[in-house]
Amino acid sequence: MPSDSIELRGKWRNRLADAKLRLDFARSFVKEVTADYASGAMPASDGGFAYRRAIRAERQALAEFIRIAEILKNLTIYGTIPDEDLDRGQPD
Repeated sequence: MPSDSIELRGKWRNRLADAKLRLDFARSFVKEVTADYASGAMPASDGGFAYRRAIRAERQALAEFIRIAEILKNLTIYGTIPDEDLDRGQPD
């Protein structure tokens, strides 16, 4: 297998690991906001707003994780080079 392909898969594995970290952080933040809200550590209006923002961030992080996982799957199994890498011509 060409070295460029191996580097490209490595790059996308790193991106997946980064996305997983962001997802884990977002999930932890949702738990923290939920606990703070339940304990009365923040007013109801602020708590509701913080909770909605935390859930939105978690959903975005999950969507990005799934997107990158799909790209990595297609690259690894089918050899499909992502559009992002085709446009550049070279993996970064």
